[in-house]
Amino acid sequence: MRSSLFPALIFAALLAVGSPQAVLAADPPVSQVIQPQGTVEYSHDGVTWKPVTRTRYLFAGDRIRTGGDGSARLVDQSSNAAQRLAADSQVEVAGTTLRVLAGNLSGPEPVSGDLVAGLGNRFAEAQRYTTVRRGVAGEARPVKLRLAQQVTASAAYPDFVWQAFGPQYSYVLTIDGVARPVAAVEGEVARVRLPELTPGRHAVSVAVVEGGRTVAEAEKEGSLLWLSPAEDKALAEQVASLRALDAGGDFAVANLLDEKGLAVAAMDLYRRHFDQDPDDNQMRPLLVRTYSELKLAELKQREAQLYNDRLRAE
Repeated sequence: MRSSLFPALIFAALLAVGSPQAVLAADPPVSQVIQPQGTVEYSHDGVTWKPVTRTRYLFAGDRIRTGGDGSARLVDQSSNAAQRLAADSQVEVAGTTLRVLAGNLSGPEPVSGDLVAGLGNRFAEAQRYTTVRRGVAGEARPVKLRLAQQVTASAAYPDFVWQAFGPQYSYVLTIDGVARPVAAVEGEVARVRLPELTPGRHAVSVAVVEGGRTVAEAEKEGSLLWLSPAEDKALAEQVASLRALDAGGDFAVANLLDEKGLAVAAMDLYRRHFDQDPDDNQMRPLLVRTYSELKLAELKQREAQLYNDRLRAE
């Protein structure tokens, strides 16, 4: 009797304490709504409709409609071509295509800026970061520091981040052997604005200090790629072209920065996007993935839990 029950009891305990929570991976978005004007609404089921006021990604089964004063452009996520949805129109995402249910949808035209920027592959990869593992209540958090192994920064995007451990700790940031003290922070993220660096790769490490004594060091050095002025300028032009297409489209810019390795800048824009549009839960794995890349474990865990909770509630 004991031999048959013991494995079952262990399995039950794992479910109660440390089991991973995850949902089935979703397919990437099919279309992107930009330049919504007037009355524009979307629906996941064709029954409940919500307004579209900024960039919105559409998945298989979604619908979008316009009122008599409404219009929008729909950008195909595989071809980067746009179609204009006229007033009093409705379309449904049928598989990987758009099906007109009412009104008029124009033919596809090229888009000047790259609104796709590798989103499909990154979205598919991001699904694996949404697993949530429950910890033990009251479990002490060890001072165990991990740094992003590959991150890009520049004069336009000079910030670097790592996991903070509490106001009792300060830090020492070392770049290419040069140490810089960093004051304690109240929140969960330590953030510094890097000095101007020479273009190319730099070795980065961080030590955790308490009472003047080093209590922990990063498990591995990070590698920081600093962009040249010419690369920074080219990136600024790409960002400007996206803003010209969709002035309020933080997500598209975040996606571009993410694709270029500027994870901190991408994180900031992803966060602003979800602050302004918390209902856009299907795209949240991209933020979860960015937290994971930056080794911000607590933020990653919390965002993954939020994603799973909202997905189950839909």
